[in-house]
Amino acid sequence: MRLLLVAIACCLGAASNASAADIKSISRLAAGPGNVLFVADWKSARVHALTLPPAAQEPAGTAFNILDLEDLLSRQVGGAKVTVQDMVVRPGTAEVYIAVSYGAAKAPALIVVSSDQRARRVNLKAAKSTSIALRDAPTSDYKFWRETPERSFTVTDMKWRDGELFIAGLSNQNFASTLRRIKYPFDSRQSIMSVEIYHTGHNLIETRAPIRAMSFATLGGKPYLVAAYTCTPIVLIPLDELKDGVHIRGKTIAELGYGNTPADLIAYTKKTEQGKTEDFLMLVNFERGSSIIPVSELEAASARPGIETLVPFGQIVGLDVVSAPLAGTMRLDNLDEKSFIVVRRQLEKDALQLVTVGKELSFRLTDHISEYAFPQYSFIGDAFQLEYIKPVQDRLLVHEGFADHMKYSD
Repeated sequence: MRLLLVAIACCLGAASNASAADIKSISRLAAGPGNVLFVADWKSARVHALTLPPAAQEPAGTAFNILDLEDLLSRQVGGAKVTVQDMVVRPGTAEVYIAVSYGAAKAPALIVVSSDQRARRVNLKAAKSTSIALRDAPTSDYKFWRETPERSFTVTDMKWRDGELFIAGLSNQNFASTLRRIKYPFDSRQSIMSVEIYHTGHNLIETRAPIRAMSFATLGGKPYLVAAYTCTPIVLIPLDELKDGVHIRGKTIAELGYGNTPADLIAYTKKTEQGKTEDFLMLVNFERGSSIIPVSELEAASARPGIETLVPFGQIVGLDVVSAPLAGTMRLDNLDEKSFIVVRRQLEKDALQLVTVGKELSFRLTDHISEYAFPQYSFIGDAFQLEYIKPVQDRLLVHEGFADHMKYSD
């Protein structure tokens, strides 16, 4: 009986109510059901579920033009230097939650930002929350390149889907690359799977380097996890194979470029000019430009054999992707059906920014100085420009706060 009670206590402890006030670090965020926000704390190897207060629903079309995000965030932590760790949208509300670390101790903070350039630090000590300890979490004190703790990769990405939280990262096992599936509300149950892939650029079976960014797609009527790894192989894993205790061999379907770390991978839908909808994934990278991946391309690749041979550096194979002009983007999410929200380092101005980018265009007019920007330019007499360019430009000018620059005389 005593052993039974001990076992029950251990199971309950895995889903204990460790307070959000105990959060020691934040690596990733994920929007959950209703008012829930998931926060991954790698230092304590836990995931917290914060219940946020109710918020008003906002219609699609909100514009963010915060061009000095660094100052806005710093003021919420007493003027300290901040580093953005992650960003996520609270669906339907136009509230953007940004996780930062600040100061010499790299203390964590969670800050909510709105389009009117207001920011508020979330009081973690007062937040209603539950949490779960991650099974078999890394315990090593090793630091990559003498500065980055191995344990900081306990959670490298985290996504909510159909009642479950999917968590990519590392474990303390020999096959360290790990996926976890956890149902919410949390209980003692937790599925954990080890993952290996063939890395097309390295010509190597990799078992330790974790998934860096992931999303989901339905291919041939079957749900898949789509994973992006460093350097940048794209891998498919059927969700029905992700069962507790199994070892998974992901199917490598593409190589999208060497010398790169994926930052984010999100699914979105875009309307065509014919009024139909098409499904895409947007892959954001730290060292390369962003890639628009049609789900139709993933579906075609899923029907082909996986890639099991070396792809020479410089070659892009397996998927026909479109490059998106999102250089400097660090984090990206769906704001609404019309726009992405982007945390970026605007390279030309060296400024940390929080801005919206339209899904139909994927660029911001005010980033560029072109013929159209000169006050002397006129659309008059150019039928092509009047029909195709001016309406788009006018829409962007309004969106980015420059309605007074519209050329009404044209």
